Amino acid sequence: MATTVAGAFQQFKTNLEISNLQESTTSTRQQNVRDAVSQDFVVLDTFLTGSYRRSTMIAPLKSADIDVFAVLDPRYYAAKNQHALLTSVMTTLKKKYPSTPRIKPDGQAVTITFTDFEVDVVPGF
Repeated sequence: MATTVAGAFQQFKTNLEISNLQESTTSTRQQNVRDAVSQDFVVLDTFLTGSYRRSTMIAPLKSADIDVFAVLDPRYYAAKNQHALLTSVMTTLKKKYPSTPRIKPDGQAVTITFTDFEVDVVPGF
């Protein structure tokens, strides 16, 4: 237990930091998600946004998410409405993660709920 204000802030900071293992896991998993989308779609670019991209993600990871934007070929825009596109992305992700129980459209994204954190995949043009 901290006995000074400085010690208390140091303990608070330590409680919010992500471990090396968690950083490795989040890095690998977001890259795998990006690769999975690229398997079934023509992806012009992918990029990260949010706290993970800014290196400000804090523990506990259970309440964190990683935001992945996938810039798709414009032909998907003409061929599918938003619901159909999100359903297609969800189907692709379910092939990659068949044992992950919660992969579902959520607004303009498809959310993959892993046991330790979530990844939001946002298809865009």
